[in-house]
This record gives sequence, structure tokens and C-alpha cells, in this order.
Amino acid sequence: MAKKPKRHELFSHEARVAGGRRRAGNPRPILPQRHLFVTEGTKTEPNYLNGMIDQICTCYGASCRKQFVVYGEGDNTLGLLTKAEKHLINEPDGFQHVWILYDQDDFPKDRFDNTVKRCETLNSRYQEQGRDTVFHPLWSNQCVELWFLLHFEYQHSDISREQYQEMLSACLGKKYEKNDPQIFSLLFPHIKTAIYNAKQLRALYPENTPPSQCAPCTTFYELIETLWDYLQPRRTST
Repeated sequence: MAKKPKRHELFSHEARVAGGRRRAGNPRPILPQRHLFVTEGTKTEPNYLNGMIDQICTCYGASCRKQFVVYGEGDNTLGLLTKAEKHLINEPDGFQHVWILYDQDDFPKDRFDNTVKRCETLNSRYQEQGRDTVFHPLWSNQCVELWFLLHFEYQHSDISREQYQEMLSACLGKKYEKNDPQIFSLLFPHIKTAIYNAKQLRALYPENTPPSQCAPCTTFYELIETLWDYLQPRRTST
């Protein structure tokens, strides 16, 4: 039996867009869909995400903030997904997007790969139930610093976490601090370069290659592409 739809599922994104068109005489920005982020790190990834949310609010107003919820869980791969499901159940308004952010690090390869498979299984189940929530495994092999470095240069060698930090320090012109609350604003001016480099790197591996065998690689660009329009200044009619 299908679960009762969440509140946001009763008023779809398409309906919001149509409503915005009807209010053309007094236009208001269409809010982003609702996004839940559950991260392996307790500082680095949440700091980056909160910086991204700040950028969206700068462009589209403080009301956008309620569309995003970030949990820095400090858990690993499959554990993150379990916690994300619990957060989803406990949220009355629901979420259209659930992002699981994690690194390869030293976790067993089967857990790293199975998180992607479990997300695919959940997406199939939710689709069968007529629900519009999508789970996104947002992984980096081997660490999120790869995504950060790709803002400055293309990197296709599988290097250590320590080397990533050293290279980032050189690119930033100052010592890279893993828990820097300003990391998003420091990187954002180079975001198009990061997307291009990350997609070029992803293309090196055949489509069905397990994430554990894609080194180096990151799917972080998928998040930025999803929210791209909201990261740009609003266009106003003259």
C-alpha cells in the first residue's frame, strides 16, 4: 500500500511554476524544491553546503533557507542512508531531493558501492508508490578535497588526502583548513571550471564502473547542476 503523500507532493513544482506564471503582474521567485543533505563529515561538507545555501538566499531571498536541511552525521556510507531515511520519515513537509554525501576514505569497497545500489532501489520503490522523492549518492573517491581542487585544475592522478590539501593550499594562496566556514565562497568564482573538470574526469570511466574503482572521481557536480539556476542572480524585468 502506498504511503500517504507528503505535503509538498500535493503541490508539485510544476504547479508552483504555473502559479508563478499566473502571477506575472506581481512576480515572485519560485522557491527551490526541498533538499535534505546527510553528510559523512561533521564540518567540511556542512560548511560547504551552508555556504551554498547562503549564496542561494543572497540571490533569491531568505525564504529559500527553509527549503534546505543539512545534517552532518559523522557516519559512514550505508549508515548515512539509514539516517537519511529516518529524517525523511520525520519531516512532515517531505523532500524532493535527498543527497547522501560521502567519501571513499578507508571504508570497505562493498559499502561504498552498495550505497549507490541502495539509492537506486529506494528510487524505484518511491517511483512505484507515486512519490517524487529522489535519493542522490554524492560520492568522492577518495575525498571531497578532489572536488575542491577541480575548481582550479584538472586532476586525474589518484593521490593521497594529504597531497590534495597541499595542492589546495597552493591554489588558494593560503593554508587549506579542512573546516573553513568560507570554503564555498572561496571556491564559487571557479565553479564552472570545477563542473567541467569533474565531468571530464567522470567520463574516463565506463558507465557501469563501481564507484570504488573510479579513482579519482567525484559526482559533486550533479548537485551544483541541479541548483545552478538558484546560484545565479535573479533576472528582473525592466
